[in-house]
Amino acid sequence: MAAVAPPFLQVASPWLRSEAPAQRSPRLAFGSSRRRRCIGGSVSIGLCVSLRRRARREPDIDTGEKLPIDTGIMQLELLDWLNQANLHPDLSKDALAKFGGVPQQADEVVEKVVQRIQEGARRCVAPSSTVHPFGSTVNGFGEESSDLDVLVAIKEQELTYFMSYANWGQRHQRRGTLQDDLDEFDPPKNLTPKAAMCHAVQQLADYLPELGFKVLNLIPQARKPLVTLEDMQGPLKEVDISINNSRNTACLGGFCGLGLPLYNSRLLKSYSQLDERVRPLVLLVKVWAKGKRICGAHEGNLSSYSWTIMVLYFLQLVGLLPSLQLLHEVLNDEKRILSTRDYWGNIRDFDTGFLTVEEYQKAVADKTIAAPQTEDSLTVAQLLYGFIRFFATEYDWGTEVVSMHKPDRKDRGIWFKFFGKNHPEPVIHVEDPIEFRDLNIVMRRERLAQMKEEFNHALEMLNTGCSLEEFLNREPRPEVFLVPTRRRRRHRAMPLPT
Repeated sequence: MAAVAPPFLQVASPWLRSEAPAQRSPRLAFGSSRRRRCIGGSVSIGLCVSLRRRARREPDIDTGEKLPIDTGIMQLELLDWLNQANLHPDLSKDALAKFGGVPQQADEVVEKVVQRIQEGARRCVAPSSTVHPFGSTVNGFGEESSDLDVLVAIKEQELTYFMSYANWGQRHQRRGTLQDDLDEFDPPKNLTPKAAMCHAVQQLADYLPELGFKVLNLIPQARKPLVTLEDMQGPLKEVDISINNSRNTACLGGFCGLGLPLYNSRLLKSYSQLDERVRPLVLLVKVWAKGKRICGAHEGNLSSYSWTIMVLYFLQLVGLLPSLQLLHEVLNDEKRILSTRDYWGNIRDFDTGFLTVEEYQKAVADKTIAAPQTEDSLTVAQLLYGFIRFFATEYDWGTEVVSMHKPDRKDRGIWFKFFGKNHPEPVIHVEDPIEFRDLNIVMRRERLAQMKEEFNHALEMLNTGCSLEEFLNREPRPEVFLVPTRRRRRHRAMPLPT
């Protein structure tokens, strides 16, 4: 017996009825800021299976053609903004000349340093230690002068095992009780994962100077224990080494058991290769932000990593870039789960899956995914103006979340604010693309106000036709003075009557 469509579908178009051809694939729209009505209810997230038929793309008679997944939907009125702008005629040419061919650190230099650190980690931390570079040096958005971030990947059980014995041996060595006969001593007690990480960076700081490194800084008691080295045998002046201890393994490119920073670096690397305008724009924005002293987590600003995410988010909103993570969720049933500790030290499962550049380009060539719809004629200068204007006048401070994962300009709800830092003024929310946390957690209140001031002044300069040199070299704006917030007084304890 043929299936009968429910009454609310029988009055709809023929493509919604039960006799519609089975091979018709739903179209997926990214980034819609309004709710889309789907069969059986509404979906309020940025990725929604939209079964609407667009007459200009779908014939009335089914031809068996499968519609591609929409990507690169423009959500901002960028072209209208540019019609109102008065940009310097040489701004784009100067931007490409300065940032179009910026070299990165040579792969050979990075590989040699990584091999020496891995050799030391296997001798003084754990035999199965693997060392992997991450950060701006390898994610496509770095320069030759960028610092090298290195992750020593060890499984948590193995790390605690070896560091417990190392700590036990050093303790008895300091006491002078480590003799040939050790039967009278108690076996070593297992260290906590955090204590094992602290002990591991101390081990590296003690041993790596024998391999040509100089210890610049050691922070074993930090949230993420860190040791900073200088390579005395190469050009790298600063190498930051941290320890990762994952419980499960998620494989990517032949590497397993990697930490979240490595997946973030590979994700950003993929975005840097999708369009030739992405990397120059990111480098330009970061140089501008550092020159205005609004970039740098150590000073209470957003980090360089956060600024990179902000630029990529804007390029997604103007249709230049897709969401590689959403596309992976749509096209692949299998998830790449990594079980590791989050920012607060709790064990959580993270989905580290995303489409690589090769997978994305193949899907576009096969017409599974629609090509981006942004004008190819948009220059780096025009994109820079759009980025500055978006965060100066269009961004919804306090509610909108800068999310590369779901670039839909939506409010994540009040619960998202518990994962970052809030101030009396509306703040910026920057979501880590893989680890669930708000990257504004390092931002101070006065630096937030300074960032808003710099955005507004930069927009004024671009509208008056300033050159690239004037845009980058002007002095930062005067420090913004904020009225201190009144702290709630505590009630004093009243003595009981005697």
